Amino acid sequence: MERKQPPRLTNAEYILQKHVPVQVFHGIHSGTIALHWHEFYELSFVVSGAGEHRLNGSSYPLSAGTVFLLTPADFHELVSLADQPLEIYNFIFTEALLDDRLYHWLFSGGLRLQAQLPEEQRRRVYLDYERLHEETAVWQEGSEIVVKATLQRLLVDLYRASAVNYMEPRSQLAEPQNLNLNLQKALIYIHHHFRENLSLDDAAAQANYSATYFSESFSKSIGQPFQRYLQNVRMQFAESLLKASALPVTEICYAAGFNTLGHFERVFRQRTGMSPREYRTVSEIAERSGNG
Repeated sequence: MERKQPPRLTNAEYILQKHVPVQVFHGIHSGTIALHWHEFYELSFVVSGAGEHRLNGSSYPLSAGTVFLLTPADFHELVSLADQPLEIYNFIFTEALLDDRLYHWLFSGGLRLQAQLPEEQRRRVYLDYERLHEETAVWQEGSEIVVKATLQRLLVDLYRASAVNYMEPRSQLAEPQNLNLNLQKALIYIHHHFRENLSLDDAAAQANYSATYFSESFSKSIGQPFQRYLQNVRMQFAESLLKASALPVTEICYAAGFNTLGHFERVFRQRTGMSPREYRTVSEIAERSGNG
């Protein structure tokens, strides 16, 4: 059976420069940009317009000055208001451009990485994106330095704005706050790549540990084995997609990182006491009751 899921935008399709893994896009979008996900990171800035950002089962407003960061773990779609199409700059890049300190600041604290910039800051950010667009369109000597420095500054601004405006747990899974940096990096990697065929060796490599030492350290620090934690992350994501989308259960199964529908349904029933379809029905009834 062919595995179907929302389209994944890949590095090969969208990042044209091989020497520096970045690309900048600028466009005006009316209607809906359908549900999809990326292999890359995406830092976006709304120049004008208004609408809705549907991200991982939640909905957030979009308007001039909104900035948001997406990871390879995120599913999202954008919907513009009928009379206010969204003008957006998208800066896409790979993990290689993330400074280690920024990586931990952005992803280890549970921030929702979307913020509304104040009026006086929007013009500066717009000019930054204009410069990025120019530098990546025609690479010159020094363009790489300009692009990397500008990205770092934009990410710092987003971190500060997100930290001030809103915080929420990245996951309902209990995570200790005193993890060392090696385990933090591995944990973030798991949350960004859980839909892939992620192994214990892959996660251990992120922590720069041997597989054996990582397994012991992870279980002791997190309170559950690596495989169980990974399965719980996948299940949480599947639950959010069941609530937030009309995607078929089979597509959600593969989108969440499971290899077979039968295994997914067994694990789901063990976790929730119901099938994925029953869970979706119950969630819809609860939402209608809450809105009523």
